[in-house]
This record gives sequence, C-alpha cells and structure tokens, in this order.
Amino acid sequence: MTYEAKEVIQEVQGRITSIDNKLRWLSELDLKGFAFEADEISKGDTSRPIWLGVVQLADRYREIQARRRSGKGTWYAVLTIMRWDTVRRAAETTATFHKQCSSKAQAEETARSMLVEHAKDFNGETSIEAEVLCDLEWDEEGEMRLL
Repeated sequence: MTYEAKEVIQEVQGRITSIDNKLRWLSELDLKGFAFEADEISKGDTSRPIWLGVVQLADRYREIQARRRSGKGTWYAVLTIMRWDTVRRAAETTATFHKQCSSKAQAEETARSMLVEHAKDFNGETSIEAEVLCDLEWDEEGEMRLL
C-alpha cells in the first residue's frame, strides 16, 4: 500500500471512530430519528453506501439499547482479570471467562457468581471486571476477546 493510501486510511478511520462515538451516546428515540434522516439524505447522494452504513450503525445501537431496556434475548456474563504494571499504568489481560445466559437477569447473577469464584485471583497488582453484554455486543466484543 502506498504512503498516500495509508494516510487516507488513517483519516477515514478517525472519522469513522468519531461517527461511532457520537452515535453511541444517542438515545433510542434520537437514533431512530437519526437513522430516518440519514436514510433520506442517502437517496440520490453519491455517497449513499456510506450513509447506509451509518444507518446500519445507528440501528444497531438502537437495538442494543432496546435489549438493555427489556433484558430479553441472549446475554453473556463476562469476567476479565487484568494484571497492572503500576509504573506504566497499563494493564494486560491475564484471563477472560464468559458464559451464555438466556436473560439479562441470569447474566447478572452469573457474573456475580463468577466474581465470587475468582475472588481468590485478586491481589494488589490485579483487577477483576465483570460485565453483561447482549448478543449484539458480544458479536463485536467476543470476537475481539477471542483473538
């Protein structure tokens, strides 16, 4: 890849990250309106494929919020153990555990149980983080964790 192409990739990545960050914090209602308006703008626009991708991202975040509100669907309890380098103030993940659950409430209970089970792994140089993710979040996060 040429230097110029690499520069453009970096610039586009920065702008995509900015769009993602802005959409991530909109409410369900805002995301619905945003997606409708973005779809309207895309019609007849030469950058239609880009706008449609933005619409898909907005719809995805809206669906995640709906699932978080309702608690329905497939959920994952996730526990991450990190070892901290206090000099560099950086952490390295030493272990990750996850379990699929049939509801948000079950995932929360499972995460609490995982915290109790792994409390013995905690010390002054580690931290333990528990979270629950719906299947849409897991599709993204789970793949990254398993790499």
